[in-house]
Amino acid sequence: MDGIDPRQVLEEETGRAFPGAVLLVRVRGRDEIKAATGWTAEEGTGAVRAPVTPETLFDLASLTKALCTMPVALSLAAEGRLDLSAPVGRFLPWLRDRWLGAVTTDLLLRHASGLAAWRPYGPDLCAGHGLDVAGTPWARDQVRRRLASEEALAPPGTACLYSDLGYLVAQEVCEAVGGAPLDVLFRERVAGPLGLVRTAFRPFLGGQAPALSVGEAGAIAATECCPLRRRCLQGEVHDENAWVLGGVAGHAGLFGTAAEVAAIVQALRDAWAGTGDFLPRALLREAWDPGRRLPGSTRLLGLDTPSPSGSLAGDRAPPGTAGHLGFTGTSFWVDLPGDIIVVLITHRVHPSRDREGIREARRRVHDACWDRFRAGDGGSGSPAL
Repeated sequence: MDGIDPRQVLEEETGRAFPGAVLLVRVRGRDEIKAATGWTAEEGTGAVRAPVTPETLFDLASLTKALCTMPVALSLAAEGRLDLSAPVGRFLPWLRDRWLGAVTTDLLLRHASGLAAWRPYGPDLCAGHGLDVAGTPWARDQVRRRLASEEALAPPGTACLYSDLGYLVAQEVCEAVGGAPLDVLFRERVAGPLGLVRTAFRPFLGGQAPALSVGEAGAIAATECCPLRRRCLQGEVHDENAWVLGGVAGHAGLFGTAAEVAAIVQALRDAWAGTGDFLPRALLREAWDPGRRLPGSTRLLGLDTPSPSGSLAGDRAPPGTAGHLGFTGTSFWVDLPGDIIVVLITHRVHPSRDREGIREARRRVHDACWDRFRAGDGGSGSPAL
């Protein structure tokens, strides 16, 4: 092993790019690094301040797409209940006479549906009708109406545009086919089979997250001092669209620990490699076939791959690396052939999303990890996917 110790980089970035963080590096199923730094909250924010530990819960933000919505959809496909190539209007009557009804779940999960990246559904609904509409059936119906009214920004299947909205539609498909809310499907199809006990959604009704004791709050990394909700968020989802839906959404809402993030990634990786049975190998091989990427796109089904230059996975990510980022400062990357998993979870949005430095911090931490554990030190130097 050579190069700078990733734990040193993590310490250097703590207090600058994020208030606290957990880094976990797993090589061929063995945890080689498990480091925690910083605090769950900054002083004066109203959130409970405690040392970050490896067991601290973080708002995983868009990692929800890769750790929940994608594997839930693939598990339904593996059972023959969901045809990923079928138009979603087959499952969602409210989309049958809209252009979006002809889009497939496969395209939604590949960010190739033609939907916009984001719309302020949550802020708009709360501005017009008050905070208490969050988590109500009325709010869910309003979000559906807005999705059905969206216009295509590109013909489906012709361009890749990273889209939270696409994963809201994918959530609707999973729930319709699976016969249960997404948080239940995650518990039954991902958390339960993998023995996870802490990674879950945190649902609520009527605009207010459940009250937490000081001990409960201190075990969760705070996120933003939210202008919309007029409080510092600790234990309630940061994303406003996930919040208006009651904390459970296809694009965001999952909370988890670094170890349990790694457990899901490991199960997916092992299934892809044919050494695990979490999902069928053939299904994952097709889902993550780089030959199916659209021209100019780095996106696989449910995952991203490093961009040719300036990647947040670092400059030295091995061939065959895939992963995902979350807005709150979370990420995972996995060298699929070499079986190296790097989970970096932070709360860089605390106390404000305007905090700078996360891009360079991610690159520095990841390059230190790849230098330390890739070919010759537990890595693979393996060919691409």
